[in-house]
Amino acid sequence: MGRDLDGAETYRISELAELAGVTKRTVDYYTNLGLLKPDRSCSNYRYYDTLALNRLQFIVACKKQRLALSDIKDRLENQFPSSALPDDIGNLASEIDHMNQNISGILHRFEKLEPEERAQLKKRLAPEKLAVLQSFMLLLS
Repeated sequence: MGRDLDGAETYRISELAELAGVTKRTVDYYTNLGLLKPDRSCSNYRYYDTLALNRLQFIVACKKQRLALSDIKDRLENQFPSSALPDDIGNLASEIDHMNQNISGILHRFEKLEPEERAQLKKRLAPEKLAVLQSFMLLLS
């Protein structure tokens, strides 16, 4: 353990992993996913702060509950709202772009359906899903 310039406690990757009961490889994985954000020293060593330790311990607890990483990521943002990482904005923009492409493809396929096929599809959709589809259709008209 060490201290940063502000006097806050910092942890090397091995220390962080040991404190959370995971491997260094797991810490690397969560860091690459953007769930943890280290600070870099001038010699490019990664140092994690107490917030990173708290986030990692939270992730470990969620994994023990068998939650998917996508759910854990959502819960992290609720649990640590001030910890929005700069990369999250880029990731969110990318996810929205991807979603937009999916929606465009769905609407294109929907428009190709015959009236009786559209009626069959509407019967199979839950009311809230049908409302979403109708909203998208209105946006395009």
